[in-house]
Amino acid sequence: KKAQASAEAGFTLIELMIVIAIIGILAAIAIPQYEQYIVTSKATTVAQDLHQIITQASAAQAAAAAGQTTSVGIPANSVAGCVTFTSTPSGTAGTGGSANTTYVSISPTTGTFSVKASYNTCSTNLQNAINSALVAQNISASGTTITGTVTANGNVSYQ
Repeated sequence: KKAQASAEAGFTLIELMIVIAIIGILAAIAIPQYEQYIVTSKATTVAQDLHQIITQASAAQAAAAAGQTTSVGIPANSVAGCVTFTSTPSGTAGTGGSANTTYVSISPTTGTFSVKASYNTCSTNLQNAINSALVAQNISASGTTITGTVTANGNVSYQ
């Protein structure tokens, strides 16, 4: 009786193969969804970064119109790893905890401020996701670069 009880206590090879097959099927479904989630998340972050820079620039231009000098922070490295932000006028790199940020000074004499997001080195899938995320924020996007411009009187445009 003891030998028979111990033989029945474990899993059979068939049962283990069925469990492994089920895990494989679930992984085949979940991994592509997870990868798409990561791409969408990166694209949304890039679009939000661009929108935040333009919002900061609009506020800085309003402060400049009131005679104040402020600055706009531009991330040196994007979360996507393949997106670069450049601005006109250019800024200076931050120090300490903000070493990954470039600060552009906006003063009453600055005039027009523009920031360009280039994502031509990203994968095609990520480029398309970034364009979709920009369109979702009412920013017309095509190609692999977008430039946001804020004039001295606060008008915002994208190209």
